Amino acid sequence: MVCLLLFLSVLGVVTVRFSGSNIALPAVMMLKDTGDRLQQFLFVPLSRIKTLWESYCDLRETKEENEVLKARLAQLQSEITSYREALIENRRLRQLLDIKRHQNDKTLLAHIVGCDIAPWRAVVTIDRGKKDGLLPDMPVLSQGGVIGRVIETSLSYSKVMLITDYQSRIAALVQRNRARGLLVGQGRKGCSLEYVEKGVDVEIGDTIITSGMDAVFPKGLLLGEVVSVKASDQSNLFQEIKVRPFSDVGKAEEVLILLSTGLSTSDEKDSLSR
Repeated sequence: MVCLLLFLSVLGVVTVRFSGSNIALPAVMMLKDTGDRLQQFLFVPLSRIKTLWESYCDLRETKEENEVLKARLAQLQSEITSYREALIENRRLRQLLDIKRHQNDKTLLAHIVGCDIAPWRAVVTIDRGKKDGLLPDMPVLSQGGVIGRVIETSLSYSKVMLITDYQSRIAALVQRNRARGLLVGQGRKGCSLEYVEKGVDVEIGDTIITSGMDAVFPKGLLLGEVVSVKASDQSNLFQEIKVRPFSDVGKAEEVLILLSTGLSTSDEKDSLSR
């Protein structure tokens, strides 16, 4: 590089010294050619460096804009999720409100805030307790109908035994022909309608409702739908009837508590008149 600069300096001096004569013409041409080549040699790397720098700046700006857009997208997705949850909750509450309108007894809305993790139990915790007027054996409803009953109460919380719990027993009847039986919880299998004699006409698709004979649930509340019927292998007297609860006990989030226990006034009058 030093030699190149020295050569150009000498060539420049010669060019200036003999610029007025034709002797210096080849040197002038060589100097111009060398200068152009040198300019080309320096211009290409500098141009590439400039292009890379501009690309880096553009990439950095694009990255910053991308981060901003990602944050905005996450915010919008969060808002959409909140709006969707509010819409779904509103639908559930409207369904509970429709049930409430058809109940003569006072009702109270509660949220499910916990569940028993034991696989052999079907018990949930709700955010209402003694201070809200809850007592054991109060019926609990969901959008589909009966979901269970209160079994324990504290000041602010209560335990609710679901109708699928193995210890759950509800006096029931077949809505179509008024055949009586006992709805027994069967865990994840749903429920069974027991003590229905073999000669009684029970069909798949029949609706099962509360009979009001257990002094806990008012008469006429929805329980479930018959999904299978067959003669019992263990007894010659009763049928094996499987029932799918109308209430989706695994997905319920809000419930409606009937603030009464035992038979309603109208049921008591009917019982006395008989």
